[in-house]
Amino acid sequence: MRRGIGWLLALLLLGGAQATEERATPITTVTVQTRDLAQVTRVQATIESVNTPLIHAKVAAEVVELLADEGDRVRKGQVLARLDDEGFRLDREAAAANIARLEATLANQRATLRRDQKLFAKGLIADTRLDASRTAVKQTRAAIVHARALLKKADYLISHTVVRAPLDGIVQQRLVSVGDYLNPMSPASKAMFRIVDTAHLRARLLLPDELAGRVRPGQRVTLYRGRDRVQTRVREVLPLVAPTSGTLEALTDFEGRDGWPPGSRVTADLVLAEHRAAPALPEAALVRRPAGLVAYRLEGGDRVRAVPVRTGIRQDGWVEILSGPAPGDRVALDGAAFLADGVRVKVGDGAAQ
Repeated sequence: MRRGIGWLLALLLLGGAQATEERATPITTVTVQTRDLAQVTRVQATIESVNTPLIHAKVAAEVVELLADEGDRVRKGQVLARLDDEGFRLDREAAAANIARLEATLANQRATLRRDQKLFAKGLIADTRLDASRTAVKQTRAAIVHARALLKKADYLISHTVVRAPLDGIVQQRLVSVGDYLNPMSPASKAMFRIVDTAHLRARLLLPDELAGRVRPGQRVTLYRGRDRVQTRVREVLPLVAPTSGTLEALTDFEGRDGWPPGSRVTADLVLAEHRAAPALPEAALVRRPAGLVAYRLEGGDRVRAVPVRTGIRQDGWVEILSGPAPGDRVALDGAAFLADGVRVKVGDGAAQ
């Protein structure tokens, strides 16, 4: 009887010891790594052409032919329109005829001058007659110079009756019709075409005003249109808030490409900050406690220590560690939310090293 009571007491004591024995919380771990992290903000942007020149007539003439219309893609030097050149060609013919007449006159005057020089040397004519011959030659030479200038001007005017595209692009507007008389010297003169340069584009980024002072030239930008993307950099940050949208604006240039028409809306990822080789942990390794964020660092192989963490950039599920565990430290990952400072843990086979 006494022996049975002894065994019962022993079992009760053993059970109490097992109940008070500390249980190990199962976890997996991850090592603090160094990663390149970037702070990125996503904004909207509008595609614009860097150049949108208005094409004006350079000569006063009537439009006689239009060879381009709105929406046409044109190449640099391509003929867009022709103006009436008949008057300029008549002026050219008159200038050419006048040059021929003056050159014939000059030939006769030079012959007369040579004869008068011989007669003057023999004392057969007065010096006034020789001077008159010389003056006649000089005047005719000057008249020829003037006539050649008129011929050159006529050629210039004729050449500008053919209106050409100054660059590769798309005709955005045709502003004249056949029969319109254009006079570039008139205050009411109007443009003929507006061309949009599609080879050199820029994106106008619309930024919330809280980013003032954080956006600078040189920062990386990725533009997205559908599945297509363009890598570029901020060229300029405009100093004023846009009155219509109430946003800051930044400009970034890029080479034109198919499917990126001026006027279209795109998405832009703007890199505000980049940190190279920054200590980092997965977001799941950080636990919010009343005193702030902590990570549970593995110590001695089977216990954890709660380490306060100060964070920086967050990107793709990773968080920059500004202060806290150091690179190479192992911290709890799965199961971290169930831990407390100093508790016993059991690292599972799926531990992330």
